[in-house]
Amino acid sequence: MVFDNLEVKHRSFGNGIVVDKNGKYLTVKFASVEKKFVYPDAFESFLTLADGTVSDEIKNDLHAVNLVKQEILNKKNEENLRAMTKGIVIPGKENAANEGEDEEGRSKSNEQEEIL
Repeated sequence: MVFDNLEVKHRSFGNGIVVDKNGKYLTVKFASVEKKFVYPDAFESFLTLADGTVSDEIKNDLHAVNLVKQEILNKKNEENLRAMTKGIVIPGKENAANEGEDEEGRSKSNEQEEIL
């Protein structure tokens, strides 16, 4: 896809023209400001083509990026699950396993029942 001079619309900045595409970044010149956007991510929420649409090519690029992101997330979740089953503490998840227990390993809900 040719991005030079491509007319786009931003929900806050209004209409603009793509003046540069360098790697995964698009530079768009609006009436009062020039902004850089990550391609194709910006077309997911911020940018559309000037006619208010998103081309099939941009949609395909978005889909490909989202598949890669999902693949990375799935691998990370699998690694976390494997670590948890082996008793390895995952940073930031230290208290997750013991959330429902007091210091002695008793269920907090049972403790409340005993008091009543």
